[in-house]
Amino acid sequence: MNFYVSSYGKGEQKGIYICDLDEKNLKISLVKQILTKDYPSYIITRDQFLYAAFKDAQKGTGGGVGTYIMKKDDLQEYSLFESNGRSYTHLCLSKDKRFLFTANYHVGATAMYALNDNHIERKIGTVHHHGLGIDLLKRQTGPHAHYVGITPDDQYLYSVDLGADKVVMYEYKEGMLKEQTQLNLLMIPGSGPRHMIFSHDGRFSYVINEISNSIMVYSYEQGHYTLIQGINCVPRHFHDFSSAAAIRMTKSGKHLMVSNRGHDSIVLYRVNQETGKILLLYMVHTGKGPRDFNIIDDKYVIVGCQEDNVIELYTFDEENEELKPTNEKLAIPQPVCVAY
Repeated sequence: MNFYVSSYGKGEQKGIYICDLDEKNLKISLVKQILTKDYPSYIITRDQFLYAAFKDAQKGTGGGVGTYIMKKDDLQEYSLFESNGRSYTHLCLSKDKRFLFTANYHVGATAMYALNDNHIERKIGTVHHHGLGIDLLKRQTGPHAHYVGITPDDQYLYSVDLGADKVVMYEYKEGMLKEQTQLNLLMIPGSGPRHMIFSHDGRFSYVINEISNSIMVYSYEQGHYTLIQGINCVPRHFHDFSSAAAIRMTKSGKHLMVSNRGHDSIVLYRVNQETGKILLLYMVHTGKGPRDFNIIDDKYVIVGCQEDNVIELYTFDEENEELKPTNEKLAIPQPVCVAY
């Protein structure tokens, strides 16, 4: 089984790495490296295409988005749109695959691109965020859009802003965004929201806060959020620096996982299917800097440890709620995103 890892490696080490998971022998191996001009910050897949958001590596002239055809043991570049120095940390695809939306962390903006049969035709425009937070480490001196997604009812695009402590809600028609100020989700000052995902039935949303190292759980209905729970990501006795990174839900919707950089762990939560609330089960320590991970078929977890320059393989027995390390690792320079 192939999966994909994006890398911030230096020089010709950066790019997208195609890897193989041998389920029978619990082994992971490198298939091929696809060298990219810029740093692929985030990658997603749909059908037979991979979509990439790029961080500028060309000192003000690079960055942008790209699409690739997923072939057996290969990726074929299909389209590339350079953005003259704009760097993106995340992207999402509209359900009809006509539009691509991106989050620009550095300038605090959400951008829109038009697609035609997965080919990036043009940039439609950019919407700039406003606001700041109270973080003393200077991560909130201005807006920092970190994640974009589409609500389960397909009515709104949302953009998670770490710097402004809010989730900005937009109506989107023909790729054009119109902010719905009355629907914006305002976080506790200093939270630093990073990513937000939804339960599979669309009734609940889960926000991971990078600065406060917490998860906030909300009920969701027609663009409106109601807070129902807040829970920590790191142990209360842990006082060293840590920043929450990625949040994923199993396909069954019964469990949620979060990665912590600093505490260097994957946290496993059980999801109450009726109330949406989550219960901490336990934490499993990882290599340094688990910036991203992915859950494959609710059986395996691939963790990208950016600071250790490795990816790690874990097994997951969902029925028995057992997340276990296999001690299987693969060297990849600065892995920052895992997709399959």
